[in-house]
Amino acid sequence: MQVFVFIVLALYFVTFWSRGGQTVAMRAWHVRLVTAAGQAVSPARAFARYLLAWLWFAPALLAAHLAGLHSSGAIFTLLFAGVAAYALLAFMHPQRQFLHDAVCGTRLITWRAKSPG
Repeated sequence: MQVFVFIVLALYFVTFWSRGGQTVAMRAWHVRLVTAAGQAVSPARAFARYLLAWLWFAPALLAAHLAGLHSSGAIFTLLFAGVAAYALLAFMHPQRQFLHDAVCGTRLITWRAKSPG
């Protein structure tokens, strides 16, 4: 089931990021994913970003597994700490980018669709 969910999420994110640069939530937040040069993101780059975006969760989940944690509260606490630490790493980047965006050569920009008329 976990592999199925991983694949479905990959299809969702790669499709939306490479076709318009926005997921449904990103449209609501007026955020768009582009390359460092401001171009559309290729499916290969979108997939690499999807894989590297798991860095938000992977270290904490690995630590929970290695520590033999089974309590949902302990795992949630570890996940929260890991996500917070990963988010804080963006402040160390000169352009305030997350690690997965810096490695993949992508960036998030503020973007609003042009209104018709």
